This record gives sequence, C-alpha cells and structure tokens, in this order.
Amino acid sequence: MSSAFRPVIGLVGQVCAGKSTVAEAFQRRGAWVYDADKIVAELYKDRGVVQQVQKMFGREVVNIDGTVNKKALAQIAFTDPAELKRLTQEIIFPRTGAALESILKKFREESDAPALILDAPTLFEAGRADVCDRILFVSAPVERRQEWSLKRGWDVNERERREKRLGDENAKLEKADAVIVNDGSIEHIEREVEDILKEWSAEAPARRAPLPGSKQGQEHPRNAGATPEIK
Repeated sequence: MSSAFRPVIGLVGQVCAGKSTVAEAFQRRGAWVYDADKIVAELYKDRGVVQQVQKMFGREVVNIDGTVNKKALAQIAFTDPAELKRLTQEIIFPRTGAALESILKKFREESDAPALILDAPTLFEAGRADVCDRILFVSAPVERRQEWSLKRGWDVNERERREKRLGDENAKLEKADAVIVNDGSIEHIEREVEDILKEWSAEAPARRAPLPGSKQGQEHPRNAGATPEIK
C-alpha cells in the first residue's frame, strides 16, 4: 500500500459539461472512478428495481424487454420535483449508497490507486460531500453543453430542465477546491488533471464541511450522489 496521501475527489459540475471526460483523464493516471450514473443504468435492468419503478410511475416507463424506459421516466422525474425526490430517495439512493460504501472500503484497504474519483452529479444534494477530501467542479460554455446534450439525443429543452432540478450551481462553485473549464480540448483537460492530481496528492486537507442548507448526513446516510441517470 502506498504511504502517499490518496484523496477522495468529488466530481460535480454543470449538466453536459464533460465530467465523464475529466473522470477518464484521472482514470488514465491510475485513479479509481465511481460512476454513479453507470451504476444507476445497471440498476434499471434489475428486475426488482424495474418492478418498483413501474409500481411508482406506471407501465409506460418500462420497455418491452423489461428494462426501464429512461426517456419516459425523465419526462416525469425532471418535470416534477416531487416525483424526482420519490425516485431518488426511495429507489436510487439506498442502492447506490451501498455501492459507494463498498468502493470506499476497497479503495482505503486494498488499493494503491492515487485517488478515488466520485463522479456523482448530485453529490451535495445527496449529502455525501463529507466523504470527499476535495471537490472538483467542471464547467463548459453553454453553447458546447447544449451541443453535447443534443448529441445524447435530448430535446432542446432537456438540459435546462435538468439544471433547474439540481442544486444551486453557485453554492457548489463556492465549495469547489478547483474548477476545470472544458473548452473541448482533451489536451487542456489532461494538463489540468495532471496538475490537480499532483497538487492534491501532496498533503491531506481537512475534512469538508456540509454545503449550507443541505441535509448532509441526515436525510439519508447512505446516499451516493446519483441522478436518475436518464440519458
């Protein structure tokens, strides 16, 4: 096991700003990545989860093959705050929380990886920023974010709908230890990630404080910062 400080880094940012691209740059340097959205995508194939989603939102959110229809679910969850809260609090967070606790334990006890990246869009809203040593915020020009959202197959208004359902962007920026502006250049991201990893591995920072106004550690102690991963 390495004796160097190995930070747990919370990766948050704007919708469609390229957080996954940043996470991949860390991964190329040996870091472990916890991808909350990928975990949720797998959950939507689980029979028990599908049955719970169908019971909560109706048959129209289930595909013929028995998986969750993410587009149909998005139309419900990202237009109604109450329904989004039901989905995350009752179905998503309890399951992703268990996965997060597992990878944290393995990272601390079994790994020599230089860092663990928590790619979890709603890290603060879920009350899990407390497990992070550092917070990295990823932003991008709105024109690029809109372009990237359309490439995902979203309609022209979907990005804005999702942004309105997430927490205060400025509050997250204030809590961030660094910001990467993704201008579309992979070389720029690689340089930024290289510098950040070197700097943050140099010494152990103090444990982070909760985001003002959040229910960190109270509402659900096993939340894991995943959005419903509806792409």
